[in-house]
Amino acid sequence: MRIVVTGMGIVSPIGIGTDQFWSAAVNGVSGIKRISAFDASRQRSQIAGEVADFDPATFLSAKYIDQTDRFAQLALLAANLALEDAGKLDTYAPQRVAVSIGSGMGGFGTFESSATRRFQNQPVPPFTVPRTMANSAAAWVAIKHGLKGVNLTCSTACSSGANAIGMALDLLRAGRADAVVAGGAEACVLPLTMTSFEILHALTTSSNNDPEGASRPFARSRAGFVMSEGAGILILEKEEQAIRRGAKIYAQLAGFGQACDAKHIVMPDIEGQISTMQAAIQDAGLEPDSIDHINAHATSTPLGDIVETRAIKHVFGNRAGDIAISATKSMVGHSIGASAAIGSIATIMALHTGTIHPTINLDEADPECDLDYTPNRAQQRNPRTGLCNAFGFGGNNASIIFTNP
Repeated sequence: MRIVVTGMGIVSPIGIGTDQFWSAAVNGVSGIKRISAFDASRQRSQIAGEVADFDPATFLSAKYIDQTDRFAQLALLAANLALEDAGKLDTYAPQRVAVSIGSGMGGFGTFESSATRRFQNQPVPPFTVPRTMANSAAAWVAIKHGLKGVNLTCSTACSSGANAIGMALDLLRAGRADAVVAGGAEACVLPLTMTSFEILHALTTSSNNDPEGASRPFARSRAGFVMSEGAGILILEKEEQAIRRGAKIYAQLAGFGQACDAKHIVMPDIEGQISTMQAAIQDAGLEPDSIDHINAHATSTPLGDIVETRAIKHVFGNRAGDIAISATKSMVGHSIGASAAIGSIATIMALHTGTIHPTINLDEADPECDLDYTPNRAQQRNPRTGLCNAFGFGGNNASIIFTNP
């Protein structure tokens, strides 16, 4: 059974909609700016990847806005775009269309603002709980579009979006759904969230005066990741049904791998990353030699980029240096649970267009990061297969493989 991608929707710091996002990505445009969502003057890291010109009132009623956190609003817009791109799914019974959306933090913006109000003895908004809960994005997508099938939420930190897409693949293969709206959403450009990551020494704090150059995966001078927000949604269907309804097909979702390294709650471990890439390749029925492109997890942390490079070398051996690798986070920052959904769309577009987008800000690579990361300029490489990595806190590792249809 072949599972295919028939629609995509993205809301990102470099564009809303696949065309705008991909044009900016290919041209190496950075979406990292000084934070505008709140007064960040007291933060050590004062930059982020925010979605500019995002106005939920353009597609949601006042009632919807009152009842939804920003992360759910981002998911709703991405889902609208993906469903529009895929064409009507009304050939499927509503009970056969599932939703699977990942988020690492859920409605943390609502949690933070409501907690502040409570400590200041101000009224707490009545929808605080349903806005905060991680499954609200998937629930609202289902409510908005009348999708009555399986409704799932995955929260595995930075691999949430990847695992949500993997769960969608499992649903389709098992015959529990005919189509799935799958992806990830996150909105955690917030004071408490960013302060917490600062304490862990995960965020870069040395580039407040150079936002666009702050996210530097694989570079010698990298100093941590840049917080970001966004959403990415895929429409997944069985190939024969997609063909029957005349849908366009972007790519095949060919394989999924998942592994916990069970070593450390926040530090990356090579064994888990190796295992998940190998599992995805095996699940796709491929050999390592057939992988042409990797969309790396590549957050721009000093240790993380080295561990991922070593894991890629272990899995692909002498061929590792021939694989076109790129880091989407160099342009959009790290959107936690949405990152792999956004990375998946970048991977699919690389297959669809033949172009590998660049890893920007890579003027001098770390000596321990010595693979082909597509530095600074896009390359026409015509990949046939692409692997998207996502490695999260808790030792949660996930890899997804897409192939040309």
